[in-house]
Amino acid sequence: MPIRIKRVSALVSLCLAQAAFCPLMALGQEAQFDMDILKNRGLDTTLGNYFADAAKFLPGRRPVSLTINGKEKGTVTARFGDKGQLCVDRAFLQSAGLQVPSALRGDKTDESGCYDYQKDYPSTVITPLPGEESLSIVVPQEALSNDIVMPENMTHGGTAAMLNYSLISSQYRYGDGSSRYDQLSLENGFNFHDWLLRSRQSLSRTDGNTQNDVLYTYVQHTFESKKTLMQAGQINISNTLFSGASISGVQFIPESSLAGTSGSGVTVTGMAHSAQARVEIKQNGRVIHSTLVPAGPFTLDDVQVISGTSPLDVTVTETDGSQSHYTIAADALRGNTLSRPQGLAIAMGRTRDKGDNDRQPWLATVSDGWHLKPWMNLSAGAMTAQQYNALATQLDVQALPGLMASATLRASQDSYGDNKGHSTTLNIGYSAANNLSFSASATRYSEGYRELTDTLDDDFSQYAGQYSVNTSWSHPWLGSFSLGYSLDKGADGDRDSRYVNASWGKTFRWATVSVNWQNLLNPAHDDSHRDNQNYGDMLYVNVSVPLGSQRISAYTHQRDDETRNGLNLSGDLSRNTYYSVSVERDKEESQNSFNGSVNSNLHYTQLGLSAGKDGTDNTNTSVTLNGGIVAHSNGVTFSPYAIQDTFGIASVNDHVSGVEIETPDGPVWTDHWGQAVVPSLPAYQPARVEMNTETLPKNIDVNNGISMAAAGHGAVSNISFSVLNVRRAMLNVTMSDGRPVPKNGTLVDGEGNYVTTVVDDGLVFLNDVDSIKSLILVNEDGQRQCEIHYHLAEKGHQNELYEQTKGVCQ
Repeated sequence: MPIRIKRVSALVSLCLAQAAFCPLMALGQEAQFDMDILKNRGLDTTLGNYFADAAKFLPGRRPVSLTINGKEKGTVTARFGDKGQLCVDRAFLQSAGLQVPSALRGDKTDESGCYDYQKDYPSTVITPLPGEESLSIVVPQEALSNDIVMPENMTHGGTAAMLNYSLISSQYRYGDGSSRYDQLSLENGFNFHDWLLRSRQSLSRTDGNTQNDVLYTYVQHTFESKKTLMQAGQINISNTLFSGASISGVQFIPESSLAGTSGSGVTVTGMAHSAQARVEIKQNGRVIHSTLVPAGPFTLDDVQVISGTSPLDVTVTETDGSQSHYTIAADALRGNTLSRPQGLAIAMGRTRDKGDNDRQPWLATVSDGWHLKPWMNLSAGAMTAQQYNALATQLDVQALPGLMASATLRASQDSYGDNKGHSTTLNIGYSAANNLSFSASATRYSEGYRELTDTLDDDFSQYAGQYSVNTSWSHPWLGSFSLGYSLDKGADGDRDSRYVNASWGKTFRWATVSVNWQNLLNPAHDDSHRDNQNYGDMLYVNVSVPLGSQRISAYTHQRDDETRNGLNLSGDLSRNTYYSVSVERDKEESQNSFNGSVNSNLHYTQLGLSAGKDGTDNTNTSVTLNGGIVAHSNGVTFSPYAIQDTFGIASVNDHVSGVEIETPDGPVWTDHWGQAVVPSLPAYQPARVEMNTETLPKNIDVNNGISMAAAGHGAVSNISFSVLNVRRAMLNVTMSDGRPVPKNGTLVDGEGNYVTTVVDDGLVFLNDVDSIKSLILVNEDGQRQCEIHYHLAEKGHQNELYEQTKGVCQ
């Protein structure tokens, strides 16, 4: 009976002993095997026939390093046929980022057949490299699926409920007083067959005063054929040239995921004075972002704004209760890249905010955009409401490579307040090839111009204008420089607000140095202004030195006549836990302060703890807790990250817990039931979800540890990883007379199938013990000598690579 080879170790052993014929195999030439040598090594002579023509993989599944068109794809599990040929299936193709043929779209990993990918793509070249445990494939461009998501590979549907939570609790004690601030932000809802419901609430309490705010509650669905997203309920108008009013109504806007755009792209920068300063960002009077930041310059990326045409109000609250406040003009939120116009957007409803005299006007707005030239976009919009009408148009031009310019004209008529006016905005952005960039924005308002939300406030006072100029430059030797100026020009006697800021940074071989300066050019010195702590001048200098996974920083912070010098030590306590400890000296007050914080990803939630002491009486403590929860058909699963519109549930069979899975949002870990939440998947785009095989128990082998997921907006994907529970054993085997079984002896099962070779006198290694019903020692002619008897525990240990026991061949 021909021997069916299951392990490559026999061939490796043969090559080590007789290297003379191995080079022929490596070269893919036909090799002539010496049958006497095979017999002397205790191997069946049919091995020579199997490997005679070329080096090849043994039949079955095995992990290989995969290369597609010269690009490393990592380790995947591939299946090889009886002749060593690659047998593709859907799981392999998706892991490799290749198109799935129609014949395999319903494939359930059938082991009985061997599908030849070259039938669909004849120019495909498959090169097995068994000596390197790798596989190289070259395919035509149309076979790649990384850039184009095919409908048949996209997940739709799914049902699950979700809850996101973010808790901040801070307490300050200073002198004879104290202050406490608590905020709980919740977002809850469910997904059902590509429809989703979302509701977000914010509950805050400051020194016993409680405020509850419902930001939105809406249903949402994407009509893919129209590339249109529908929202209905309590929503914020988006994709409009006007200020994004909050309404109870419905809107139809372009599906940004199908248009290839995502995220807000809005960045907020500033400077904090204390170690646990709270940054609160408001737009249209609503809190849209709140977080804690350390002392020094901070940058908040991708802030989710309500509207791209309304300014942001940023408040930085220090641990001593002092505050600084500044405004980011709406026009400064715009990017510097000419993209395709937004497309048709329609919204109808009633304003949610009540104005004076409880006014809540009904409104309707429409806007659209046209790509007139490759270098020119034109957009236009109109809004009508009770006693209010407005028109707007915008022209975007990419005049030269790197040079962007736009002009926006808005006109409004407010019959309720008897106001009529217009606003004009000009934006210019330039990015040069020599790392130089420049941007300028200017908006001029006439006295009677009003956005719809402005008409709800009888005491509203319009700015005369808002202006900003920013430039930056970087050089490999000199470092990075930036300089900015902003002016909010008041009207009707209101005070102007003028800021200038500058920064420089340079990374040396041993340290990173940064200098940040901000100045309010026209600070007021009356008591009311001093209460707001809008200091005129702030300077921050920092020198940071890396020490392996730790970092030590020395800094000085000057705010008007106050100067603080400090040292900070930070780094990783573990892969998922970060700490920071600092000591600071107040030069004027001759007082020391101490601050420390620990932030940890606990696999199923994120926890932050911090505490500090300033001087002799001032202390501060804070706790943050963030994460998400998903209830689905197979249970309830916790996530350390917030759940987004499109997400998935990853599962590992056999309920293997504690397995790390890399997702687009970061690593997650399976729970007791072998499940983990993939908190976000990019809608209509491929996403790689990969198991970290190093976190698997030692007795677990991976069948397929990579999944390429692609889902429609609002879908809930089920991502399954297949693993094998394998028991391995190392046997010390003796003959019935006590002599060890001879080295290189051949062992087969009851049907004569090759199992393994005795690697040393009396030493036998078995892979997948549970599949071996009997173990028989045969001689060079294949004749039965004796049967090995051994005993193992009923259940193996997860963290043991192999079990050890004794056996007797009788």
